[in-house]
Amino acid sequence: MKRPVFAILPLLFSPLAHAHPGGHHAGVLDGILHLLTEPDHLAMEAIALVAAVVSARVYRRHARTHMKNKHR
Repeated sequence: MKRPVFAILPLLFSPLAHAHPGGHHAGVLDGILHLLTEPDHLAMEAIALVAAVVSARVYRRHARTHMKNKHR
């Protein structure tokens, strides 16, 4: 019984969580444009891109090392 309550809580409090003051966007294109032009979103996108590149490099290095050790 406790789990359905926890599933409903985010729905109850989500209208209170406005990231930006003022009205929100009217359409999908406005929303996408907002995500691609606002500085706070660009900073999050840059951090995500750096994390993805670093993760890919670590994964490749690990896979390459694993393959070298496997062939020995």
